[in-house]
Amino acid sequence: MAKQNRDLRDKGPYSARNTVGISLLEETGLVMKRLISGLTLNQVRQQAVDGQLLRQKTRETRRTLWERIYYRLFSHQIEWVIHDLKESYEQGPQSAEFISFLYLHYALSDRLTYDFVVNVVWEHWYNGNIFVSRDDILFLLDEVSEQQPQVRRWTEKSKHRLSSTILSALRDFGLLKGVKKKEIMQPGLPLFNAEHILRLLTFEGKRGNEVLSDSTWKLFLLTTDDVAHILSRLAQNNRIRFERVGSTTVLETPLEWETRNEN
Repeated sequence: MAKQNRDLRDKGPYSARNTVGISLLEETGLVMKRLISGLTLNQVRQQAVDGQLLRQKTRETRRTLWERIYYRLFSHQIEWVIHDLKESYEQGPQSAEFISFLYLHYALSDRLTYDFVVNVVWEHWYNGNIFVSRDDILFLLDEVSEQQPQVRRWTEKSKHRLSSTILSALRDFGLLKGVKKKEIMQPGLPLFNAEHILRLLTFEGKRGNEVLSDSTWKLFLLTTDDVAHILSRLAQNNRIRFERVGSTTVLETPLEWETRNEN
């Protein structure tokens, strides 16, 4: 399998890739179980596509689902990210650590989902409006259609399907609840996953106040003060050094967090 070495964060134009696959929580858990057992990524891929692992009826569907999982979690080929993924799964396939990890990288790997959460969902939540709907995503797509002409070429049916799929995935990940009417819920962020986000931001070159104010934390509906509290807990555990006095922030992280460490 060729290495893609993509960035951890999708910075490209909006894509309709998430019309397939929803959250893939169960399927990703099956993949992780095989990896933890000692199989290679290529061996797991073969089992997934051949139907030994994924049980969808057609080979094409199984191949597409595998490609979604691979793109979200493995295509960057960054060793420490994959290590943390395995660590999160070892807490249990239904654990907050594993589900939070999958949610984070689902959003990071799809710019449309990320922008919808950190802009639209966050604004609703912050202003006390706890409901979102498919129309909110459709409105966002209309807003960007001038800057992103590919969106104008999508059919209304495709946009509706994409919007519904994203909302369903966010419900599976714990950000939303409800079937027809989606209510915003604050997903839990275990300390393990908070440290993973901090390492990710450090890897991207963020420092000090840039870390506290980075929009990635909004995926978990956290304010700057919430983030400061989390970093203080990490500091108490001697994972990092963190001090915040007024507008001054001192944040020191391990030097190895700044390197890629490819697989």
